[in-house]
Amino acid sequence: MADAVLGYVVQRICDLLIDEAVFLFEVKDQVEWVKEELKTMQCFLKDADTKSKGDENVKNWVRQVREIAYQAEELVESYVLDAEQRRRRRKGFIRTTVCCRLPPPNDFIVLHKFGNEIEAIKAKIDEINGRRKTYGIDNLGGEPERQIDNTVRERRRVVLHAPDADLVGMDEEKNRILRHLLDGSRKRRSVISIVGMGGLGKTTLAKRVFNEAKAEFDHSVWIDVSQQYSAEGLLREILRQVTKLKVKKLEQMTRAQCEKKLYETLEAENYLIVMDDVWDTEVWKILSRHLPDAQNGSRGLITTRDKKVARAADPSTPPLELRPLSKEESWELLSKKAFPNQEDIEAICSESLRNLGKEIARKCGGLPLALVVLGGLLSTKDPSFWAWKRLADTLVWENMEEGRVCLDILALSYEDLPRHLKWCFLYFSSLPEDFEIEVDKLIRLWIAEGFVEQREGETLEETAEDYLEELVQRCMVIPVRDVDEWGLREVNVRCRIHDVLHDFTITKAKEVGFLVCHRIRDDGGASPLDSSVRRLSLQGNKASYWDSKSTPRLRTLLSFGFDAESDIKRTFPPFRDLKLLRVVDLERAPIFELPEQVGDLIHLRYLGLKYTDIESLPSSVGKLRHLQCLDAEGTWIRTMPRGFWKIEALRQVIVPEKVEPEMLVAGLSNLQVLTKVRAGRWIDICLGSLTSLRELEIRGIKDCHHLALSSWLLKLPRLKKLGLGGESIPDCQWTSSSFSSLQVLSLLGRVRRPPQQSSSGGDQWPPNLTQLTLEYASQDSIAALEKLPELTYLCLRWSYKGNEMTCSHGGFPKLESLVLYELDKLRRWVIEAGAMPRLRSLTIDRCRKLEMLPEGLQQMAALKELVLRNMSPVIRSRAIKKGYDWPKIQHIPSITIG
Repeated sequence: MADAVLGYVVQRICDLLIDEAVFLFEVKDQVEWVKEELKTMQCFLKDADTKSKGDENVKNWVRQVREIAYQAEELVESYVLDAEQRRRRRKGFIRTTVCCRLPPPNDFIVLHKFGNEIEAIKAKIDEINGRRKTYGIDNLGGEPERQIDNTVRERRRVVLHAPDADLVGMDEEKNRILRHLLDGSRKRRSVISIVGMGGLGKTTLAKRVFNEAKAEFDHSVWIDVSQQYSAEGLLREILRQVTKLKVKKLEQMTRAQCEKKLYETLEAENYLIVMDDVWDTEVWKILSRHLPDAQNGSRGLITTRDKKVARAADPSTPPLELRPLSKEESWELLSKKAFPNQEDIEAICSESLRNLGKEIARKCGGLPLALVVLGGLLSTKDPSFWAWKRLADTLVWENMEEGRVCLDILALSYEDLPRHLKWCFLYFSSLPEDFEIEVDKLIRLWIAEGFVEQREGETLEETAEDYLEELVQRCMVIPVRDVDEWGLREVNVRCRIHDVLHDFTITKAKEVGFLVCHRIRDDGGASPLDSSVRRLSLQGNKASYWDSKSTPRLRTLLSFGFDAESDIKRTFPPFRDLKLLRVVDLERAPIFELPEQVGDLIHLRYLGLKYTDIESLPSSVGKLRHLQCLDAEGTWIRTMPRGFWKIEALRQVIVPEKVEPEMLVAGLSNLQVLTKVRAGRWIDICLGSLTSLRELEIRGIKDCHHLALSSWLLKLPRLKKLGLGGESIPDCQWTSSSFSSLQVLSLLGRVRRPPQQSSSGGDQWPPNLTQLTLEYASQDSIAALEKLPELTYLCLRWSYKGNEMTCSHGGFPKLESLVLYELDKLRRWVIEAGAMPRLRSLTIDRCRKLEMLPEGLQQMAALKELVLRNMSPVIRSRAIKKGYDWPKIQHIPSITIG
């Protein structure tokens, strides 16, 4: 992780040298020297991280490298801040170019001070380099290898994957895999994968399946792969198990001989190969060339934490993604471990102890690994309420040996991350437990922090989306999709991490000095903060009582859980003490105004004021020349300072619905997101120049805006999300290639000529839409909509004027969520066989003339949720148990009638 820290700081200094070239002109050579020295030291951290495992001296050396890097960054940022403040104080004189004249007298003092501080850093770097040689730290170069503690791996197997390990809550999953492995109709060799985060019980499940299925195959092989594998070693191990050759004999054979022998041995017989703990997509590709497919039902089974590994092994077979255990299953597993060899646990466990035990189990978040570890710890305690209560009240995973085992096992996933993803993942440590953060917000924070590298041909937002997708694929981040409370439109996709994994991020963040979570007790008491704190997450009802003077080096300030009734200062936080801030997020804080000093935060990239009580912004925000994101959704702001719209660095602007942008000249070439804004003159003047826009949402559209909107939207080729709302919506040429990137479309107003299926049979909607919301956009047929090949979400609100609606065979091939709201003329709905094969969620609201539920619902096996709200008494009576429509919907797990 130290390597990631240094890489981040080096990149930050590079950015400063480019962005602040004017201010750093006189000290450029000195800053360049520091940058190059840090880059050199970065090459040695790979070896240092390895040697620090058991050497306290080397661990201290790594810590010193991290601290000197932070000092260098702070020195350069402080110099830029001071230079900007001096420039502003020079009334009537602004230096627009840098020439060779002598600087003003005050500048000599500043330069002298900076030179002394640089010399001190140089001396410290020389000292650190000297210690490096003493400790024998070598330059190994390149990306740090993933160092895996074999002791941790062995403990992982002992803790959770013993042969007699309890398999709780996985009978359905076990049977599904067995059916696949033993399906005699599948002659072609196939591979099925078990996917999930560390500790979910993948190996336990695979071992149980292996033991039950191996008798059905001529050869059965189990191999542990892990992160540090040798393809040749795996090959020899498979050959040893299928031939029973001695290890000495195998060592005498060349690799080519092993490959030939293995192929010949398996050629005429079927086999089951289980590969446990696979991290690399190449493993199966390498080995499968030497595993013949004789069309005799041979099988492969893989366990992995990475969905990409599963897809690489066999794209045609969907992987089995393990879920956390339910509350009941969690208690069952915990109690089995807490009371080993006891058949009747209920008889020896009092009701009060059971209730307490269930609360302890809840803290494990359904993770079998954590439940097994904690259950084993409880088995050593007296089975009394107070003994268990002490454990529950003091449960901190890192503070107990068994808990550290659990965290070490989870750390395997973290250590496998490439350097650029470690920072992004640790950012989850700043969130409260169980907190779900909007994906868009998380991406904006990552970008503002400087975690996202610029890749050629991509925006920072697109790169950050790839980062998040990779964390999801590795089963380290859990995506959460939902709709608003009325089911009318999808809200922003959110994400979270598992509770125990969250505990790991907090431990790791403290270890590397990444972030401090500061919780202040209701009595105002709190542990003091170190002055070196760079990122601070304020959590708790009394969070506003933090003393900002104690954290002068703060770069990031995040807040959660403010007490709305607290005696909070109107101008919290006091920015005068926090001049180096880059990120400020005060969402839902009960603050009423920002101080004028906010304009002094020249390094500020992100300002989050969402759902605060702020009514206006000070004019000084126009001085924030590096500001990338302003999120003021849900505030009372009605107008923005005119200078704000001149900040060229702006990438995302989210404002209340009544704010009309005062853009007088084009210039926001970096703007990616502009949402909730009111229509106005700016559409005619500037909309066409915002060519980088990926997301646009305009409210209050009138007829007078139609011509400009229809014209300019065609000139925004990068648009992925578009929302138009108002008295009427302009007719747009949706079939234009300009809308080929559009994925999310929301039309909230009357569309005079909504797109319909053309006479030639082609549809007139943007072809790549994944989400579509229509309100008042009257449709008399859905023939065009159901042909959209990528559509996953559709909401029709007051947007269907026909009496009958038919979903055809093959229609809506990828639709997962459908909302029908107040279709006041709809009487009959027909769903033909083969329509909407992936539909999972269906909401029907206020369609009072609908006479019955469609027969086709009965064949929709993927449907998991049905909501009927504000429907006629006839429909409600037909949909209840024993009602006429009950046979059509009884297979749906979740049915809500309200």
